[in-house]
Amino acid sequence: MPYLAVWLGLYVFHSGWVAIFLYHAGIIALVTLAKAWPGRAAFRTDAPIWKVALFGLAGCSAGALLYFLWPFLNFSASLGEALLEWGITPKGWPLFIAYGALVNPWLEEIYWRGWLGSAAKRPIVHDVVFGGFHLVVLAPFLPTFWLAFALIVLALSGWLWRQVDRVEQSMLAATLFHMAADVSILLVVWSTVR
Repeated sequence: MPYLAVWLGLYVFHSGWVAIFLYHAGIIALVTLAKAWPGRAAFRTDAPIWKVALFGLAGCSAGALLYFLWPFLNFSASLGEALLEWGITPKGWPLFIAYGALVNPWLEEIYWRGWLGSAAKRPIVHDVVFGGFHLVVLAPFLPTFWLAFALIVLALSGWLWRQVDRVEQSMLAATLFHMAADVSILLVVWSTVR
C-alpha cells in the first residue's frame, strides 16, 4: 500500500500532498480493518523524561547526517522543480513540515512498528520494506549508490525504532525519535532547495 499510495500521489496526481494523504488514508484504513489501533497504554512509558527526550534528540542526527552529506549526494537539479510541481511551494513548506512532523511519525509508528511490528532483535523484512518505500520519492533524484545507501540507513532506522519500542515497551520514545528525524530531514531539504 505505501508504495502504491506514494507513487500515485507523486507520479499520477503530481502532488506531494495527495501522496501523503493517500498514504495516511491507507494506514488508517488498514489498521482499522485489522482492528489493530493501539490503546493509550501503548504510548505510556516508565522511562524517565530525560531518556525519552534523549531519543527525540537522537532523531535530529538524521537531519545532521543529511546536511553534511548533501554536497556529496549528487541530487538531481530537478529536485527543486519536482517539489514545486508536486505542490510543495515556498509558502507551503512550513505547513508540509508541520504535518510531516506532527502527523506522519504517529501513523507510521502505529503501522510499521505497531501493526506490522515484531519483537525480534534481528532485522526483519518489514524494516527493509519500510526503508524501500521512501525510494519511490528519492529514485528520480539520486544516483544508484546513494539510493542503496538511503535504503540501508532507512531500514536500519526502522530496525532501531523497533528496538526502542521493544526495550521501552512503549511506542512513545520511538515516535518522538521518528518525529525528530522527520522534522530535521524536512528542514534540511527545505533550507537547501528554496
